[in-house]
Formats: sequence, structure tokens, C-alpha cells
Amino acid sequence: MMMQERPLPWHQLSVLLLMNTAEPISATVIYPFIAQLVEELHMTNGKKSEVGYYVGLVESLFFLTEALFVLQWGRLSDRIGRKPVLLIGLSGLVLSMLSFGLSHTFIGIVISRALAGALNGNIGILKSAVGEITDETNKARAFSYLPLVWYFGSTFAPIIGGYLSHPAENIPQLFDTKFWRDNPYFLPCSISAAYALFCSILGAFLLEETHPMFRRLDRGKYMRLNGTDEVLMQEAGTPYSSHAEPLESLVGPIKPPTNFRNLCTRNVLVSVLNYGLLSLVDICLQALLPVFLATSLHFSPSSIGIMLGTMGLVNGVVQIVFFVRLHRLLGTRNIFMLGITAFAASFAVFPLIEKEYTRYGHVTPKIYGLLSLIVLLCPVESMSYNVIFLYVQAASPSPTALGATHGIAQTVASIARAIGPASATAAYAFSAHRPDILGGYLVYYILGSVTIFAIFASRTIPAEPWPSNEQEAIKL
Repeated sequence: MMMQERPLPWHQLSVLLLMNTAEPISATVIYPFIAQLVEELHMTNGKKSEVGYYVGLVESLFFLTEALFVLQWGRLSDRIGRKPVLLIGLSGLVLSMLSFGLSHTFIGIVISRALAGALNGNIGILKSAVGEITDETNKARAFSYLPLVWYFGSTFAPIIGGYLSHPAENIPQLFDTKFWRDNPYFLPCSISAAYALFCSILGAFLLEETHPMFRRLDRGKYMRLNGTDEVLMQEAGTPYSSHAEPLESLVGPIKPPTNFRNLCTRNVLVSVLNYGLLSLVDICLQALLPVFLATSLHFSPSSIGIMLGTMGLVNGVVQIVFFVRLHRLLGTRNIFMLGITAFAASFAVFPLIEKEYTRYGHVTPKIYGLLSLIVLLCPVESMSYNVIFLYVQAASPSPTALGATHGIAQTVASIARAIGPASATAAYAFSAHRPDILGGYLVYYILGSVTIFAIFASRTIPAEPWPSNEQEAIKL
């Protein structure tokens, strides 16, 4: 018999979701203008076909440095709690975005993006925190909001980046000064930094610690333990020091953080493999699309921002209306496989657009229709994230190992996201230089092959996430 879904703890979940929006805003605000920025730095000597190499390098650096540090941030959160590490990550976003906006050289941009990745371990920690404030009846719904928040942020950030870059030229009545002419990309970057600062202040005052070892025992409040049971800690108004019972006496001894070797269970490795492949195909699409629009279709930064913003908006609406129903109807693994298949369909659309543009020399109604298809496939793709988080969460050997488990998953995802942009955009640039190889469509054959491999790999996860009594999986 299916258990009745419990209400979500919206007070804490909403704070976590707001803090989570800072990352997609910081990550995607540069997408509309990064290709133009590379050209303005004279890195390609006017050769548009080489822009992809440098754009891919900039986008990959964030995830490369994140991969080096995210596991350590996750393990630190297992030792000192989720809240302080989340606040450190948001502070890192503030510093890195201000630095990016004030950079005038390619090396300055590279350092800024590397700094953003090194200081930000929030992705995995946020997932741990969401898992700790929910239970088995409402966990799927709570995790469905994480990709939704990402696309909410990526709806508005590209529009901000596209319309507010070069403000001295585009909004001269307000920004026609030497500072804004010398720093044409500081305005969108500073808005992103200001939002991250706002989220850090909000989290400092409103977020309660979620880690079961560090959770404060507030008087007169219920505390959720291990994501399942609720225990009344004290009578309302009773001072904490006089009647509060130790946490261990209520739930038994809490195990210390699990070491790395004990984390390497089959369940964890299978979940991480699929999360890594999903991250790879997703970041390849994200990196390729703005470069494709800028170089193949000659879209302006503002037009690219509208395109990317529309994708985020459509995704948000579809997720809210359809995800929970589809999840109940199709099941967890089928949703994941459907999303991966949608990526293959998106990659197949690119060569069709190129052929149409080559034939007519301008953007035709058919091209707009094909771009619309990519937009419509976006929410199907993002549903894969909703469900893979459930597998990673269920694979954790113990509640106190959630931070490290998500840290491992995020490390692999970050490595994939570091490889993806540089590889996809470099393959795109190479294909443009060598039309004699597969008609200049080599990049799409490569990406299609990787996606097909990801579809086959998805057969390694069970139809539904492992139940809690199977979390002590077989050690390899």
C-alpha cells in the first residue's frame, strides 16, 4: 500500500532553493556574451571558427576546479555541518563574479572562473540538505524542485547577460561613463554577485542546520531525524539546558562520517556513473548551443539570451505541471532513460538546422521550428536530474555519509562538465574546419554516440531507487 505523502517542510526547503538559484545565475549569466568577449579579447584574430576552443576552455575551467575540491567540501560538511559550507560557497560566488566582470585579459577570466569552481561546493551539499529534511514519501517531489530552480535561474540570467552587457552602448542615458565603457560586462556580473550575497545573508539568518549530528535542538520545535521520524524535543517555553535529552539517547549512537573506501559500494558507483554520463551530455548541449547560435546562425547576445531564457521558462512550467504525474505513471528509471533519449534527439536537430541555413543563407521559419523543438525537449531532458538525485541519495551507506556521497557524485559530474564544454566546442570548431569529414558534422556523430552509450548504461540502475534497508550495499 502506498504511503500518504507528507507535506514538504517549506520553510527550510524554500531557503535552500533560493540559495541554490545563485549558482545557475552565476553559471549562465555569461553564456550570451562569452563568445563576443573572446572575440573582443582578440584571442582568435578574427576567426569565428576558433571561438569555440576558447569558450569551451573558459566554461570547462569552472567544473575542473570544482571537481578538485567538491569532494573535500562535502566531507567538510559531514564534519562541521551543511550551513557553514553553504555560506562559504556563496561567498566564493560573490568574489569570483566581481573578479570576472572586472577582468580585461583572458588569463584574468580564466582565474576568475577557476576561483568560482574551487570555492563552490554547494551543489552536492544542497542535495544532502534536501534529503535530510524530507522522507521517503516526499523526497521525489522535493528533489524535483532542484532542476526546476536551476532552470528558473537560467531563465533570467541569460536575459540579464544578453541585455545588460555593454551598458554604455545599450543604455547610454544611465551608463555612458568611462567605467562602464572600460568594463562592458561588469553590470551583469555584479547583479549575479549581488544576488549571491543576498542569498548568503538570507541563509545566515533563516537556514537551520540539517546535519543530524549538528542539528540544534530548538525548544518547542519538532526535529526530523534521519529524514523519517519526528520527535518533540522539549515542552514549549522550557529552557534547553534544563530538560533537553542528548540526541544520542533519542536515536542511538550516530556513526562518524564514513571513510572513502566504505563509500565505494556498488550502489554508489552505479548511481555516480549514470549521474556523470548525464552531466556530460547535458553540459555538451549547454556549451554547444550558444556557440552554435553565435557562429552558425549569427545570433546577437540579446537573441541568445532570449533563446536560453525561453528554454528555462518552458522547462519550469512543464516540470511544475507534469513531472510528478509522469514519475508516478512511468517510474523512476523510465523517466531517466526518456530524458537521456531526448538529448540524442536534440543533437540530431543541429545538423538539420545547419543544412537549412547553408541552403538559404538566413534563419527561415523551418529553423525557428527546429529551435523550438530543442526548447520543447529541454524539460524532458532535465527530468533525468530529478530522478538521478533519488538514486544517489538512496545509495548513501548512512545518513552521516550523505555529504561525502553527494561529494563523490558531484566530483564525477564536475569532471564530466570540465571535459564536456572544451571537447564539444573543440569538436564543433574542428568540424567547421574539416567539412570533408562526415560533411562537417563529426561533432554530432560523436555526441550522438556518447548519448547512446549513456542510454545503455542506464540499464545498470534498478527500476526504482534502493530501499533504505539495502543501503548497506556490497563493498567492491
